[in-house]
Amino acid sequence: MTRDDDARTFARIYDEHRTAVHAYFLGRTSDPEIAADLMQETFLRTWRRLPEVADLDDDRRRAWIFTVARNLTIDTYRSRATAKATQAALQRSAPTAAPDHEQPDSQAELAEHVAALDKAIAALPDKLRTTLTMHAAGGMNSAQIAKALGEPAGTIRYRLSQARQRLAATLLTVEA
Repeated sequence: MTRDDDARTFARIYDEHRTAVHAYFLGRTSDPEIAADLMQETFLRTWRRLPEVADLDDDRRRAWIFTVARNLTIDTYRSRATAKATQAALQRSAPTAAPDHEQPDSQAELAEHVAALDKAIAALPDKLRTTLTMHAAGGMNSAQIAKALGEPAGTIRYRLSQARQRLAATLLTVEA
């Protein structure tokens, strides 16, 4: 393969999988910046192994990419756990800072609602959160999510329903 052929092959693979991979990372990390970084690392590894990846059939290629994505997610969770433990230890030993100026009521209320929604999404079980994020942020339908995750579309539709019901119940109790 020439460099131009490599670039075209990579662009095709990237275009086929970028939305699903990004949505997967959003669902797993709940952080758009981390999701973007992990997506970049996933496709960098794809580029480095392009001759091998390009020779795989579509299903095996998707499985390879999502295996890399899953492994990167695990590494990220480990790193975040270490960082959180370090941050907690620092907070226990550091004096508290003075509060900032108060925000207008509407901004504070909006911030509270966003925080409640963020907390409710983060509290969802991993499979529900991932499925919901792939649908909402990734713009994927249940068939596309099912194909990306290698699961039946009916299971994905059920998870979406469960995720929405749990979010609604949680947000109703927060507002009450």
